[in-house]
Amino acid sequence: MRRRLDDARQLVALAVDTHDDAVLADLRVEAEALSAAVEDLQIRMRLDGPFDLRGAVVVVRAAGTGEDAATLVVTVLRQYREWAERHGHVVALPDDVPPGSRLLEGTLVVAAPYAYGLLRAEAGRFRAGSAEVTVTVAPLVEDDDPETVQDEDVRVDLMCTRDPATASVRFTHLPTGRSVSFRNDARAGQRREVARRVLRSLLLVADVENLG
Repeated sequence: MRRRLDDARQLVALAVDTHDDAVLADLRVEAEALSAAVEDLQIRMRLDGPFDLRGAVVVVRAAGTGEDAATLVVTVLRQYREWAERHGHVVALPDDVPPGSRLLEGTLVVAAPYAYGLLRAEAGRFRAGSAEVTVTVAPLVEDDDPETVQDEDVRVDLMCTRDPATASVRFTHLPTGRSVSFRNDARAGQRREVARRVLRSLLLVADVENLG
């Protein structure tokens, strides 16, 4: 950031001396970009939690089985995905869902530095009209973290509904009751490893709470 500021100062002096309006116009754009970058840096410097530097897992669940709540799950997931993509973060899930789709639960993995620190305050309950969802935000587990989920401790259930589009596969960690669901589509069988990583990430939430 300091190098960018120094470069900008030198270009300003050069542009003023040479009356180069084109360079000055470019510098105005750079000044706006620098201002936004400094603001983002200031936010990151305030993130000092034990897992704030990590990526994040966001799980959105409908608080009920009504159609409005199921529609709200999709809406909230899409908002988080748009936020992540707008900030240049890598999003692993969910799959794109067409407008009007309904899900009782959905998961978003934001694989980017500081994602957990920026999103952890989003955890809680959200209401829109009569619909309500709960949002859980967990730090994304890393490869060198202890292995906390064993195959024999995971139960896999097929959750069928009247609407095939909302059918899902639920992975439950039996010792803790933590669970995560994915849509029951053509790729559901490939998601076991993703489910394991998400479950391991959700277990880190307990560690954060224990740390106070």
